[in-house]
Amino acid sequence: MKSNQQSKPLTQRTLFVMKRDRLESRINMYFQHTRDVASVIEYLIVVMLRDALSCSDFSFLCRDLVRDLFLNAEPSDLLRKYCAYFKDYFAAGSEWNQVKARLFSSQQEYDRFSKEACFYKNILNTPATRENANPDLNLRFVSVFKDAAGKKHTLTIQNANERRSGIEAIRMLKVLTTLSIFKTASGVKRFAEFVKLNRPGVKETLEEEEMYDELREESVQASAAEETEVKTVEIIVPQDFDVTSLNEAEVLTLVRVGHPEVTSLENLQVLFVAEEPEESAEIQEPVLDPLLEAPSPQLEPNDYSLVKDSSAIAVANPPEADSQKTKKPKLLTPKAAYVQSLIANRQTNTKKSSNKKNKKTGNNKKKKR
Repeated sequence: MKSNQQSKPLTQRTLFVMKRDRLESRINMYFQHTRDVASVIEYLIVVMLRDALSCSDFSFLCRDLVRDLFLNAEPSDLLRKYCAYFKDYFAAGSEWNQVKARLFSSQQEYDRFSKEACFYKNILNTPATRENANPDLNLRFVSVFKDAAGKKHTLTIQNANERRSGIEAIRMLKVLTTLSIFKTASGVKRFAEFVKLNRPGVKETLEEEEMYDELREESVQASAAEETEVKTVEIIVPQDFDVTSLNEAEVLTLVRVGHPEVTSLENLQVLFVAEEPEESAEIQEPVLDPLLEAPSPQLEPNDYSLVKDSSAIAVANPPEADSQKTKKPKLLTPKAAYVQSLIANRQTNTKKSSNKKNKKTGNNKKKKR
């Protein structure tokens, strides 16, 4: 009866809960009764994971058995696949080279077989102290995996090392997805895919959001940008002025008269307001900069490329005139007068361009005759 118990495969609970001395004895006894090299090697990798995530010391478990297997057991692909995990069990130099020479025909073959094992060994060897910052807390790692059929299973590791970050713990736990010893009742792989991790205690000690944000290989960062406030600028124009003939540069020039800080029409709504009809208006003659008096680039009368379809520029109808009240002449401010001058220059240049075009067309007709 006792012999049957010793030859029974070790369970998940045994490997993650049993204390060091008893666990080491169980693994040794299991091998003596079964000679199951494959299972023993995977059991010891699980123990390495437990050693890395808990505050208890499980380092170099079953050292003599491991050394005997890699130095004397029949070479196999399983020993080749996992030998890198146990490099520290052997003296550096000649002893480790002896193990490699028994299992591999070349360094290239060793690299090919050991690539995955070397990757996870480096993760499991990430240094960390076993002293917790909160010794009064009963901490544990609670992880969730999916089996090969998609069903979820929970794995709990007691006496969790608080010094391990969530990212480190997740990377270490993924070593279970490379092992085959844990099966469900239906015979499918129990730890096929990692799902999530927590470290509950009296208080949660993992920063869950930061942990998963950093681990996402293809991060989808969809942070909503704050809406930019749209500023409205009013410009008074003559009644008969066609604002749709202005191009973007000309609109920006008019805006900058009253708002010199503006450098772009982006996030700006320009509202053109037709001036009210008046009996007279006194316009102050501004002192124009010669550069600003230069005519703007000439446009064809039907060129509405910018403003006509732009939602950023609107035209406001003038308020209805009150026939009962007599309107007094209104003095224009220097800035308003400057705008009026720019618009007047624009209209003059447009008319000249149109006249030249008409004259040229007439001359062409005469020549044809």
